[in-house]
Amino acid sequence: MKTITTASMFACVCIAACSYAQGTMTFDGPPLQPAGTAYGVTNYYESGMSFRPIGASAFVRVGANPRPERPDDGSAYLQATLGDSLMFSLTNGSVFGLVSVDLAEYSTVVPYAVTVAFIGYRSDGSTVTNSFTTDGIIDGTGPLADFQTFHFDNQFTGLARVQIPTYGWSLDNLFVSVPEPTAAALLVAGALTLGALRLRNRRKGILGK
Repeated sequence: MKTITTASMFACVCIAACSYAQGTMTFDGPPLQPAGTAYGVTNYYESGMSFRPIGASAFVRVGANPRPERPDDGSAYLQATLGDSLMFSLTNGSVFGLVSVDLAEYSTVVPYAVTVAFIGYRSDGSTVTNSFTTDGIIDGTGPLADFQTFHFDNQFTGLARVQIPTYGWSLDNLFVSVPEPTAAALLVAGALTLGALRLRNRRKGILGK
């Protein structure tokens, strides 16, 4: 019974003492997206995260130095044209959170402001939604800053996957946070494990007499 209690304490300490490792998905590859190109793709992987369409559609990966009508931020990014969609999750099934994202209009041909909805699905079945609307300012490869940075609220954590069901947007620099044990958590967990081993050895010693 005491062994079960120690294991429970071990789990609780590890969960409670988690911090968030952060990283940015830049969509620069690998594989490298050649400069000036735009390919329709059905999967992309970066830093342990899988990006794929919802259902049977696709999404577009654009290389740096795109055609003049496309938005430009000096690096590769993702787009959703008519009928495209996007969903993403960690390949190991872990939960994650979103911190920020850069968004732009689709092109100077379709320069209108667009509202991009991010729907987060948690493992308990609950959902959370953040929607961001771009400013409608775009000049392609001109001097204006086509991409804007948007920040998710503090509810956008503990996510199993995220879906973007809308199209007509450009997306880059997705800032993701992933829970991981802190050094303090690992030290406490180690102490609990050592204590459990000592208790087990003591009980074995008593029973052996």
